[in-house]
Amino acid sequence: MGEEKTFECARCGRCCNQRLILLNTEDVFRMAEHLKTSVPYFMEKYGVVFAKVGENKTPRLYLQVRGEKCPFFSGEGCSIHAVKPLMCRMFPVLKPGQTAGEIKRFIDEHAASEGVKSCRVFRLPDATPLAVDREAMITSVIYDSAETIYYANLQRTDMKFIYGLLRSVNRPQLRTIVADYLFNGSRESGLIFEQAMFEIQALCQVMDWKKAPYMVVNDGANFEPGRVLVYVSPQDARDIYEASTGGQIEAVFSQANPSVADPSFAFVSVAMRTDGARGMMLAFMGKKDDLRGVSASGEAVIGFCPSDGSMDRIAALNVFIDPEATRS
Repeated sequence: MGEEKTFECARCGRCCNQRLILLNTEDVFRMAEHLKTSVPYFMEKYGVVFAKVGENKTPRLYLQVRGEKCPFFSGEGCSIHAVKPLMCRMFPVLKPGQTAGEIKRFIDEHAASEGVKSCRVFRLPDATPLAVDREAMITSVIYDSAETIYYANLQRTDMKFIYGLLRSVNRPQLRTIVADYLFNGSRESGLIFEQAMFEIQALCQVMDWKKAPYMVVNDGANFEPGRVLVYVSPQDARDIYEASTGGQIEAVFSQANPSVADPSFAFVSVAMRTDGARGMMLAFMGKKDDLRGVSASGEAVIGFCPSDGSMDRIAALNVFIDPEATRS
């Protein structure tokens, strides 16, 4: 493949007549602030809705284009260009390594009108590789992953919470991990990123319970028939021990999913609800073969042991590891 070419947008507005424009929650808050209006008023005025579209199994936020063009398009181009949606910033290059030919085929399949086919990308040879906006791509992966987790539960509608969550996870350390995975194909970075998303999954469950959460940081796990032994900090071990022996744990939520970065691994997220002021959450990964050996039915006992070896095995909790997640 030849040297990547940077696509130069002419700001002609021909791509601004799509029926639906994908937004993330941060887009909504940013645009509402720019227009000096409240988020609810912004969503009502511009027809921002939750909807399942195409292959998306999870509802996402979309701006409905009610007229011929996006309501923010004027004769001089995008009137909110400085704060435009992330998807608009990335278009037409939506993933690393795309060629002009691939983009043309995508537009042919999804364009709402023939006008967008006058885009400058159609003047380029099909084999021309185009450079993706790396920073926007990294942000998109982080936001899309977190929102898919949050909005998967249709009862979750606290946009202020997900807005704060997106801003809190979009940190330099995680961005470096995602960049390494996207542009270098690093398996290790992919696994680390997936674990971060599983921690968010547990966090969302704890927040559903209206408990102030804290992370149970694990330093690895061992697997044996019927038991998962997780190594955590001495303080976390003491907290879990006190909650479990004192009858303070009211509920345990667990979920397992296969890894995308490495198909031989799977992730398990666990959230615990207590009768105090806090919920507890953790996520850990293991090889499918190891998790498969925990039990045939998926039922397992999770035990916590301090990483410094100062205490014996403690705080056993029953969890469920979906057998489907451990199958190749």
